[in-house]
Amino acid sequence: MPNVQNSVEHGGFVVTRHNLLRDILAGFCHRAHLSVKIEVGYGLSRENINSRPADILVQRWDRGHPAAFNVTVTSPLTPAILNISSIYEGAAGRVAEARKHTTNDAKCQDLGWLCIPLAVETYGNWGKEAHEVFNRLASLLAFGQTSHKSGLLLDIYSHVNMSLVRSIARAILGRALVKV
Repeated sequence: MPNVQNSVEHGGFVVTRHNLLRDILAGFCHRAHLSVKIEVGYGLSRENINSRPADILVQRWDRGHPAAFNVTVTSPLTPAILNISSIYEGAAGRVAEARKHTTNDAKCQDLGWLCIPLAVETYGNWGKEAHEVFNRLASLLAFGQTSHKSGLLLDIYSHVNMSLVRSIARAILGRALVKV
């Protein structure tokens, strides 16, 4: 039986899903009055010219240091992590966070950035570092407003998870239409 998750990971759906999540999160950063740049490249050397450790570069995120948010969507059904994902909730997200740190920590450190992967499993389970970012964003959004932090946090999760679900549905429908 084919893996449904693998079947939706082809074509432009992966890029579209990534960009939707990135744009929603950048929008929340803007609403929190943070200065952001999208898809900031490394470009310090020829071999890293296409490397972009920052899907969203947030200026002055932590004690004056910029942070490179790197959005990644991972599947707990990937054969390499299926066993551990079936035992531990969020294992695929933790693996994705670790992979992003391995790939991007040195690049970010060279640029004076904090490396913060925002990993989400295809079923909507966000990684530990994403939870921390969302919590802080909700605090920043609530500052000086009548809105409560808990409602704003719910708003962040609702927006990103609905986008994730819709993009997966589009990918499945797109694959079904191609096979007909």
